[in-house]
This record gives sequence, structure tokens and C-alpha cells, in this order.
Amino acid sequence: MLHSKVIVESSARLHLGFYNIISKNVAYGSLGVAISEPKVVVSVLKSKETAIVNNTSIKQLEKTVLKTINMLKLNKVKVIVEKSIPRHVGLGSTTQLMLSIGYGISSLYKLNYSIRELAARLKRGTVSGIGIATFEKGGFVIDSGRIVSGKIVKPPTKVEELPQIIYRKSIPKNWFFTVIIPKGVRGLTEREEKEILSIPEPMDKNLERELRETVLMHLLPSLASVNIEEFGKALTKVQILVGTYFAKYQGGIFCCEETEYAINSMLRHGAYGAGQSSWGPTAYGIVLGLRRAKNVLRKVKKDMERKGYEAEYYIVNVRNRGAKIIYS
Repeated sequence: MLHSKVIVESSARLHLGFYNIISKNVAYGSLGVAISEPKVVVSVLKSKETAIVNNTSIKQLEKTVLKTINMLKLNKVKVIVEKSIPRHVGLGSTTQLMLSIGYGISSLYKLNYSIRELAARLKRGTVSGIGIATFEKGGFVIDSGRIVSGKIVKPPTKVEELPQIIYRKSIPKNWFFTVIIPKGVRGLTEREEKEILSIPEPMDKNLERELRETVLMHLLPSLASVNIEEFGKALTKVQILVGTYFAKYQGGIFCCEETEYAINSMLRHGAYGAGQSSWGPTAYGIVLGLRRAKNVLRKVKKDMERKGYEAEYYIVNVRNRGAKIIYS
């Protein structure tokens, strides 16, 4: 059947940290999880010429849309961005938007690209493969990291160079994340991140050993046994260890005082674990049950308001499936 329009829906990811910074020729093995909000929704339609419509309040999305279209060498397509993820806050907005557009174009024009083929063509996954993996499969994922060539991490140019999924697990529906995005603060752009991470610097050996032990001996077993309390403790420890390494780049274990305050407030009010997604400023906590999540977020919001910090607040599930496509 021929279709004139497809709609692609995906959502943000939380980057939960690394289990490896650099070991021999492998760098930046990552952990992350797909969350149900904020969403990205794009409509892709056949057109006589390139047309871009941004129905969101997020500025400068048009550049990313046009870049995606050009990288796929198409000029007869209309892309309408209905919803998008806030930019430069640690939620992986660019990868989700570009893959959504690319997946829609490939499906509409029957180009038959796999998601990983699209990711390589669109130069995604330079540092982490979590955004690609969560678009493809959803759930909690660990990737294999990137191959270092001549001490440099270069953008992947083919599927084989992308980080591979080495572990993936669905998360129980009653595990909720409280997500807080402080306003007036932004994380690094991809260009700024590249300047810092293109040549990986070794981690302190004791820190590295403790990080791997925490992931292997505590975080993964607690996930396998569905023990949210132990999982939260391990996740918080991973965040502190990774943040200690990146403190030289971001000025502390966390990116900014707003994020650090939100994390401590969530832990104080009953979150089992908490941390910063990617470069921040997005902070998250993990809680069992919707009622408890609402209670934690209510108290944290009061704390934030008392300090004069403005923020966006979400209570989200884990998205345990890949991106959704609708034909019309």
C-alpha cells in the first residue's frame, strides 16, 4: 500500500553514566534508559519541494530538520515537528529528532534503511550509543562503547562502528522517574562535548575499579532481582563516581547548583536513587509507585521554589519499546 504520510513518535532518554571511560582501545561504555516524556512527534509527508514546519515552542529546530533531510539526500519532503524534546538539557534531543525524521523519510519513500544504518548516515553515536539504542529498543540499555583510533574518538561512518547493545532489560511499570529540568541553565552542545571527549583521558584506577564493581556487582544484580532500593543506591554511586571524573570539566560532581540541589532534595524526600542525565541540567530520581512519586515531586518542588529555582517537572515511566510509526 502506498502512503502519503507517516508519523513517528519517540521520547527522551536519560544518560545514567559510564562504566568505562577508556580501556585499551574502547571508550565511553554507557548506561541509559528510555523515558516516556518529553516526547518527539514528527509527521513526514511527500511534497514537491522541501518544507519544514515547527509547531513547537523550541527555537532553531529547523536547522536540525534541514540537516537531516540533506544528509539523506532528499529534496521532496515536508516535515512537521509536532512535539520535541528541550535542547541542551541532557535528554538526547538531537538524536531522537534526527532518527525520527530519518525513520519517517525511509519508511515513506521505502528506502529500507535500518535504524542503525540511519544512525550511521546521520553521524549519531559519536560518544554514546544510548540514544540510538533507546530509539530502537527502549528500556534500560548498556552499550559496548566506542573504538578509539589513534587516541581519538571519531564519528562513526558505518554501522559496525556504532556502539552495540550488550545488555537490555524492560523496567517494571511501577518504577517511576521524577525528572526535573532547571530553567536558565543549559548543558553542553554536541560541539562543546566533542572538544572535551574526542581524546579520552584515563580515569583514576581506584575510581575505575570501584565504578565497574558497582555496575557489575550491584546495579545489574539488583535490576535482575527487581530490587529498586538496591538499584537506586548503585545508580547514585555510579553518578558520584562518574561525576568525580567529570568534575574537572563541569566544575563539580554535578553541572550546577540547581541540579545538585534537586538531586539532594529527591534523595532526602524518598527517592531510592538520583543523578544527573548526561551534562545536565536535567536531574532525575527513581521511585516505586505513582503515589510516592507524586509525593516526592511535590516536596522537591516546594524546596526548589523556596530556593528561587524555576524548573520543569515530570513523572515518567520507562518506555519499554522502540519508536512508534503510524502510516496514513
